[in-house]
Amino acid sequence: MDLSLAGDRVGFIGPGDADGLAVRHILISLDYPLEKDLGGTDLGEYDLLILHHPPVCEPEIPTYVIHSNWDVLEGGACDALADCLDIAVDGVMDPATGIGRTGTIRGGPVPLSRFTWEVMGKLRTDDIRIVNYRHDCRIGSVGLVSGFGLSPDLISLAKECGVDLFLSGDLTHKGAVLAQNLGIVLLDATHQATELPGLFRLAEVISRAGRVTVRLAESSRPWRSAALKHNF
Repeated sequence: MDLSLAGDRVGFIGPGDADGLAVRHILISLDYPLEKDLGGTDLGEYDLLILHHPPVCEPEIPTYVIHSNWDVLEGGACDALADCLDIAVDGVMDPATGIGRTGTIRGGPVPLSRFTWEVMGKLRTDDIRIVNYRHDCRIGSVGLVSGFGLSPDLISLAKECGVDLFLSGDLTHKGAVLAQNLGIVLLDATHQATELPGLFRLAEVISRAGRVTVRLAESSRPWRSAALKHNF
């Protein structure tokens, strides 16, 4: 059964033919890996590259894309993110597509400031943006989508689900203004950081199957924040 969203490019994309491909060494990466992500190895040392995002250039080695199908799958990327953040899942945000999860913080509710610090530590990121921050706000229920979730449509859906906070990545100005008007707290922990728990889980699942070696290339976010000082 195809679990991917309409129009999503998933599956084997080449080069070559998947039939008869002998696979012993697998590299998993969020995006098509750069040389700095390979840790001193060469891409040609791997028999198969598994990407979460469809590549932006033609792959050099046999490549398989697992994208929205891994996001919606039970036990996949969204559930891995919830487990990483110690959130007990109790539902799916969008039952029509399977996208997103809702749940409660184990041991919660907790202050928003504490939850934010815990997210930063568990996802290993300091690149956090918050909409509707209040120092007295306490968070008990959470909606989450790994990666791309902070679109206006999904923000509205999270509000309908009645969660205290919606966590994902890719926040836009339009989405932030909508959230301000809806009164829902948003936490943008970046696309990259919210996807990594799912990739660690994918690597574990494939490794447990045996007979192959699996390596995860932790590609960093594709930009840097600049702190500029001017003397006038």
